[in-house]
Order: sequence, then C-alpha cells, then structure tokens
Amino acid sequence: MHTWTFAASAALGWALFLLVILHLVSSFDPIFDPVSRYAFTDAGRGMLEVSLLSFAVGVISVRGALLASGLPVSRTATILIITTATGLVAAALFPATYTPEVNPVSGLIHQYASLLAFLSLPGVAVSMLDQIRDVEELQRVRRMLTRLVWVSLASLALFGLGYLSDKVTFGFTPLEMLVSLPVGLLQRVVFVLDFLTLTGLLALANRAVWVRTAQ
Repeated sequence: MHTWTFAASAALGWALFLLVILHLVSSFDPIFDPVSRYAFTDAGRGMLEVSLLSFAVGVISVRGALLASGLPVSRTATILIITTATGLVAAALFPATYTPEVNPVSGLIHQYASLLAFLSLPGVAVSMLDQIRDVEELQRVRRMLTRLVWVSLASLALFGLGYLSDKVTFGFTPLEMLVSLPVGLLQRVVFVLDFLTLTGLLALANRAVWVRTAQ
C-alpha cells in the first residue's frame, strides 16, 4: 500500500511540478492558450509530454493503491482508469496541429485522446463512490470526493461549451456570455480538479487501510 501511495504521489507531484515550471518559463498566455500549445513552447520543450506521461503513471498507481487498500475496484473503474492513462499517453505522443510540420492526423488523435482522458477520470471517482456507498467509516471521505466530482463535472461542461463556442454559434445570448470564458483558463481548472480528484482517491485508499487496521 505504501509503495503504491508513494508511486502515485511522486508521479502526480512530478507532473504538476513540470506543468507549473512550464507555465513559468513559456511565453504563451496561460489564460487563453490551451495546454496542448505548450508542446511548441520556446522554452521548456518536452516538459509537457513528460508531464502527461507522469500523470498517466500516477493514474495507474492510484488504481494500485485502491486495490492494495482492499477496496472493491469494479471492472468499470478499471476500464476508465485504463482509458484515462491511454488518453494521456496518446496526447503526449501525438501533438496537436499548431504548426504545418505536424500531421493533421496527429492533431485529431491528440484531440480525441485528451477528450477521452478528461471524460474518463471523473467516471473513476463516480464508480468508487458507488462501491463505498454503505461503508459508514468512509462517508466523510466520500462526501469530500462527491463534492470534487460535481465541481469537476461542472468545470468540464463549461470547458466543453467554451471549446464549442469557438466553432459553433449558439444564438442564445446568456449562453454565449457564459461560454465566452477563456478556454485556456477553464482547461487549467479542469486539470487542477483532476489532480485533486486523484488525490481524493488516494485519501480514500489510505482511509480504508486505517479503518481496516483499526478493526
């Protein structure tokens, strides 16, 4: 259990550290430029790819921690964890199409791989919440994780609407005002909430071990 917790914490911490450094050294705008553009930064080249790969390792390690804690990890949760990690790896290996040198197919793979990862991760938390619904000792962590999931889904919906607003005209003024929020900023909020969700799952695993030991 401790090994998986350390591996997950180290991988996620390294991924977050690299993203922070990348934003500090790059000349891109963190409010308006999407994270995928940082693959073509003038400084810190390669850091985004390493960060995404480290993030994928962290996701797999969180699953290991959940299993080691004795919590039931459903097949659905396992599939969603695999799709999240696969999406992150594919997004790292296939850059978005921001320069003529990048094959448009690579851009499509990057786009759909990122979408797969963003959509799958909250589903992992939802699946785990269902597994511990009747475990009284874990209800405090469950409530915290539930709030995180709701905020993550709301942020993801806003990000999706903001992304679509660049391509589709809604024709509804209040909605257009809502989705006029900077897509780059919304994407970073989603990233941070994903990190927090994984941290919450780690907290759930460690709490389950503590409860089992106390009994």
